[in-house]
Amino acid sequence: MANKYNPIQKLYVLRLSSSHPIMVKTALLSFFLLMGILIQVSAAGYPIVVTDDFNRTVVIQKRPERIVSLAPSNTEILFAIGAGDRVVGVTTFCDYPPEAANISKIGGFSTVSIEAVVNLTPDLVLASYGNGEATVKALQNLNLTVVATNPRNLAEILEDIELIGEITGNPDRADSIVRGMRDEIRAVREERETLPDGVKPRVLYVVWTDPLYSAGSETFPADLIQTAGGINIVDSPGWPAVSIESVVDSDPNIIICSGMGGGSYTIKDWILNNTVLQATDAVKNGRVYAIDDPDLTERAGPRITLGLALIHGYIAEYISETTRSTPTATPLPTTTPETPAASSLITLVLFVAACLAKKVG
Repeated sequence: MANKYNPIQKLYVLRLSSSHPIMVKTALLSFFLLMGILIQVSAAGYPIVVTDDFNRTVVIQKRPERIVSLAPSNTEILFAIGAGDRVVGVTTFCDYPPEAANISKIGGFSTVSIEAVVNLTPDLVLASYGNGEATVKALQNLNLTVVATNPRNLAEILEDIELIGEITGNPDRADSIVRGMRDEIRAVREERETLPDGVKPRVLYVVWTDPLYSAGSETFPADLIQTAGGINIVDSPGWPAVSIESVVDSDPNIIICSGMGGGSYTIKDWILNNTVLQATDAVKNGRVYAIDDPDLTERAGPRITLGLALIHGYIAEYISETTRSTPTATPLPTTTPETPAASSLITLVLFVAACLAKKVG
């Protein structure tokens, strides 16, 4: 048996010899098995190591085939990037896309059933801050692969879409979605970033009435308002209750109403009929808006840019109305004020002219 080096394939090829058929077959079989393993590892990129939003290091051993999503936002992302057919469990709040309705339920967003999750034998659990840290730890202690998300603004939503795309083996689709979202955000931001503060509208985002609850700083609506060129009048973080008197003092130019299940219109009616809030610029000028689908502005998924476009529309309308140039009246020709002497002379001339006319006649 002789060896021959093939420079094109860059490997040693064993020439067949009638005296060593088993050795040849074994060598070829080993070679092809090795090549198959290398191709698999190279194509899939597993195992991979990621750091999730809880700052936990997680190892994804292989491409997940049975995924449980513990948050509506994660479910939306999974379907958007093309991994929806591998989702085997979702929460009762996962209502988009419509296909999510037919998937097994593992409880609510903050009331996850650990037993229901385990019974689905997932190889990946996508958790969220809203599930509670105790839930995440309990699942992790059961040796389940758990990745947790907790985005706080637009930039971090994009990062989580990329993260989920990476761990599910759908990075290209995730990158494509993120590029499109970045373009939409950039277009709005570039249009509004040069606006002086004196032109930007004061905005109140209401989610509940009596007491009045609003979107404060460090929320998605607050980030959308700022990106679209507005000023959120509520500085407190999270979703604080605010007094009606403080709202009147801040005098919002725009009020946005957001309530699930048609609640947006209930909030709007309450505001319009509140005699104290009727003193605000927003109510006086008909700039109280009800959002049909609050998920667009409050859910950390690919549709958040639709929410940005919605709020940008409200703000653009305000800026257009308040900066529209009004027609300037053409000034009348200026005349020199008459003096008493000039007035008397004119009267005398007119009297003489009248007398002459009468005499001639």
